Amino acid sequence: MTVLVDEEADPLYTDLPRPRATKSERKPYPTPMKTLIRRAKEDREARKSQPCSVLQEPPDNGLLVPQLVEVAHRVHRARDSLLLGVSKLIHAIPVKRCRYCFEVHIGIVGHEIRTCTGPKSGFRNATHVWRRGAIRDVIYFPNCFHLYDRVGKPRVGHDEQHTVRRVPAIIELCIQAGLDLEKYPARRRTKPVYSIEGRIVDFEPGTEMDETKAEMNCEDCSSVLEISSEINSGKAGNESNLEHAINSQGWDEVLHAELFTFG
Repeated sequence: MTVLVDEEADPLYTDLPRPRATKSERKPYPTPMKTLIRRAKEDREARKSQPCSVLQEPPDNGLLVPQLVEVAHRVHRARDSLLLGVSKLIHAIPVKRCRYCFEVHIGIVGHEIRTCTGPKSGFRNATHVWRRGAIRDVIYFPNCFHLYDRVGKPRVGHDEQHTVRRVPAIIELCIQAGLDLEKYPARRRTKPVYSIEGRIVDFEPGTEMDETKAEMNCEDCSSVLEISSEINSGKAGNESNLEHAINSQGWDEVLHAELFTFG
């Protein structure tokens, strides 16, 4: 007797996603390529029609979102409370961590399941070698580079990898949302930045040297427009902007999914 099952009604009988034909085949972008090209053309036409404009929406204009400042403080306090609570639990309940892989076990004695994939695990028949665990074995916060000026200098160059400080990603997220920490200073603006031909221009001085530059820029804004147009005109500028838009999507997904990881 054959039983007919409605595949649309029962989610258990849906088709599996098609695997990639080869390992070299790239996965599709979250946003289709045609959509990215159309957006780039629309942005270019908008810059031509209005080359100088004030960015109104925070946090893109350099200002803070007022509703998120208190949220950032609550997240920071919750992180401290979480670390304090986990440290108290570890003192009472033992945690075991394999010396050669990322396997974690909660208990007095580690398990005997041979699933170790660390170095020379074949010589040990994939047996785990247990040691005492710590807080970072239960909950892990990945690090990232700290940005002093997230709008004026949003990128960290390769040559700056040893000079720019690294902080936990959850802390950097709170700092950029409005949390002020003395150890990690960040620039706070009181006026929105300008967008001139797609380039971010800041007329608010941050230091005494920037104050002189701001006065010169305010006296003759037309020269800034001419220089900015010269820098951004041509094929290379458009391609670099589009390439940045494509490459940044992977970073966005990682930041949303991996701000912290539980062991």
